[in-house]
Amino acid sequence: MKLLNWVSSLFNRTEKTSQRPLTDDQFNELKSKKQKKMDDILDKISKNGYDNLSNHEKNFLNNYLD
Repeated sequence: MKLLNWVSSLFNRTEKTSQRPLTDDQFNELKSKKQKKMDDILDKISKNGYDNLSNHEKNFLNNYLD
């Protein structure tokens, strides 16, 4: 069974597609948008507290910090 899986895997390989590198302008625009969103979330925390964030905002905050 392992041999069959191995042989099958030889034919089912998926090529990793590399993502096109960002230009400096694209990178800076993306960074600016993320920073704006972060600032909005931090403002919301300072006004209403962390518990009032949506799950989406909490996920964004956690992913941003990683």
